[in-house]
Amino acid sequence: MPHSTQAAYDQWLHPNRGVFFKKVWKASFFIILWTLWRERNNRCFKNISCPTSHLQDLVLLRITGWIKGWGDEFPYSSNDIIRHPLCLKWESGSSKSQQASRIIQKQLWAPPPSSLYKWNVDASLKFSEDKSAIGGVLRNHHGEFVCLFSRPIPFMEINHAEIFAIYIALKISQGIKRIYHGKFIEESDSANDVSWCNGGNNDPWNLNFIINFIRHAMKNGQGVDIFYRSRETIVVADSLAKRGLTRQDEFIAWC
Repeated sequence: MPHSTQAAYDQWLHPNRGVFFKKVWKASFFIILWTLWRERNNRCFKNISCPTSHLQDLVLLRITGWIKGWGDEFPYSSNDIIRHPLCLKWESGSSKSQQASRIIQKQLWAPPPSSLYKWNVDASLKFSEDKSAIGGVLRNHHGEFVCLFSRPIPFMEINHAEIFAIYIALKISQGIKRIYHGKFIEESDSANDVSWCNGGNNDPWNLNFIINFIRHAMKNGQGVDIFYRSRETIVVADSLAKRGLTRQDEFIAWC
């Protein structure tokens, strides 16, 4: 790392793209520094920390604020930017529809193979109120909803909340004979949690009970497979997790 901000900026060479993206690239340097500085202060003076994924989203959200301040023609919303950062490569003069297929390649939810079931789970945090929540949706191979859950949980780091969501879905499945004694799939947008469940290294010691429970279910003929999927494929679970932040008790529904 260079010894001065000026030296760091001098190395922040923008890619050879259009005028708009050059502005975004230059602005992102200062936005990243500002975000890291704020995070450093929160950790040092308030004993509060954000996971890397939240810092990344915060950087993208602040970029959208700068873009609005410029008043440039730009067809994407803040939600588009957070879900698909490549839309920042937009070039003025081209319509959104002309570039959408090239810039944004959305991944859609895919049904499980015939006779199987699929869980999508997610977690949500609200730092200002020290709240955490989880949610999940179970669907069959026709894409039909079988079960939904949404519930508040004790405030915890996002990876811990995500692994708890996987665990709760597994516990719910134990009460459904046609699922638990068959084969089903769980999907999460947390690469860390999926790695831990599948025997990856460096899993946190304080989650040993939950992770071992999940691994036991995967290795003892209960037919559980856990995969990582992008955020775009779990939008229903994401919505249920966010709703859990406002709930007082667990919500569960069978369809």
